[in-house]
Amino acid sequence: MRGVMEEIREMKRLLRYTAIPALAALAACGPDSQREEMGDRLEERADAIEDVGNDRAEALEERADEADTDAREDMLNERAEEVDDIGDEAADSVNEVADELE
Repeated sequence: MRGVMEEIREMKRLLRYTAIPALAALAACGPDSQREEMGDRLEERADAIEDVGNDRAEALEERADEADTDAREDMLNERAEEVDDIGDEAADSVNEVADELE
């Protein structure tokens, strides 16, 4: 009888030592904190900002392709690059904040 009780105690100890790390790993995979969720929303916002910048730059490039003069085409293409850069920089700024929250 004594041997069985020792085996039970040993199994309980083993279970404790294996269950605690497993539960910790499971807890780490749990739902995102509010902070992480905010970071995710900011990343989505950054993607949207970048998309808007890309769309506006593309529209300017299309207008440049239809420009009457080379000077106007150059000006519109230059503006398209500026708009694209502004969108990228704004998205990068938002992503930096999102990274700090995650």
